[in-house]
Amino acid sequence: MNCVILKPKIEELMKYKLLTITLLGFVVLNFAQQKTASSIPSQPILSAKITKTIQLDSIAVFTNYYEGKFFPFSKEGVIVSSDTSGKALWKQQVNGSITTEPVLVENILVIATDNNDINTFDIKTGSQLQSISVEDKITTPLFAFNYAGTNELMIPKQTNSKAAVVFGMASGKISCLDLETLQEYWQNGDQKDTLYTKPILLNNKLVFTRGDGSLNSIDANTGLLIWRWQEEELSNFSKANLETDGKSIFVVSADSVFHSINFLLGRLNWRLENIKVDSKFFYSTSQKNLYLISSNEKLIIFSVKDEVTVDDFKLRYNLPNNSYNFFEFEKKVFFVYNGIIYEAEEKQLLKEVLKLDFADVKSFYQLGENKFAALSYNGKLTIFIMR
Repeated sequence: MNCVILKPKIEELMKYKLLTITLLGFVVLNFAQQKTASSIPSQPILSAKITKTIQLDSIAVFTNYYEGKFFPFSKEGVIVSSDTSGKALWKQQVNGSITTEPVLVENILVIATDNNDINTFDIKTGSQLQSISVEDKITTPLFAFNYAGTNELMIPKQTNSKAAVVFGMASGKISCLDLETLQEYWQNGDQKDTLYTKPILLNNKLVFTRGDGSLNSIDANTGLLIWRWQEEELSNFSKANLETDGKSIFVVSADSVFHSINFLLGRLNWRLENIKVDSKFFYSTSQKNLYLISSNEKLIIFSVKDEVTVDDFKLRYNLPNNSYNFFEFEKKVFFVYNGIIYEAEEKQLLKEVLKLDFADVKSFYQLGENKFAALSYNGKLTIFIMR
């Protein structure tokens, strides 16, 4: 009888013991998981801080930045060199109006005027170096690159510099000059349509847009035409901005259709049929995404690899004068719009990073690894750092 009574008590105790061990195991495991999770560092939230605000020329048609100096250019031909405190270092005047964007390279400033002159100045001192007249009005921004061809110059150079400047003219001609001496390396006169926009360069190939709406690839070493592309009459690219990811050319036609074109062959890769977009866009080199603004004022993030929209955001404010910009920092893309800098990450709401003290941004500059500047239409320049 006693044995019969004791047997269930022993079994019950064993059950309680097993349950206690199981519960203890869960507690230990949960604690270990919490400890592991807390030891993983969370991704820091990027922020920005305004460090300085200066006033530049409020009527400048172009303002360039080069090695710690700003260069506002007025339409009347006045050039001022200012440091990042706003102090004027030197001032110069050229004959004629400055109607195309100058270029600064290898301590030389190159300016074209509407009276068909090209002038070069020493960036540090402002002293004039060279001046020549060309046969026709220059209609594109000046573009600098390193010449790698074999064409020889009549007058020997004093340095080993390979820097050259290329530009298009109203007559349709394209000229390439040595930067140091302003001697001509080559000229292309195959077509008669005016050129308007800055070219892009890849693997010694220059791509221009022409007045007939076509894209033209030119050998940067010889000036010879490689290919000409125009999809149809409606696809006019004459005044379109060009960007590249190293394989394709990205461009928006006059009818607001976005195109991707094979850089090597001059053939259409794809185009966005159902979305009308603004001519101003941004390509992220780290994320391999395009950032577009649609006609109904949405910010669209588009995957180049997958050829699909990965996200879009409806903007709260209108976009007058295309006064928005993009920049990239720490592999993140930021959208400057209506006086506010936002972090533009897919699958997230636009996160406010910094509020500027003006709404419309005319130009945007990267001054250093984490230092940037935004220029307003009245010449006010705000310098800020990302951290």
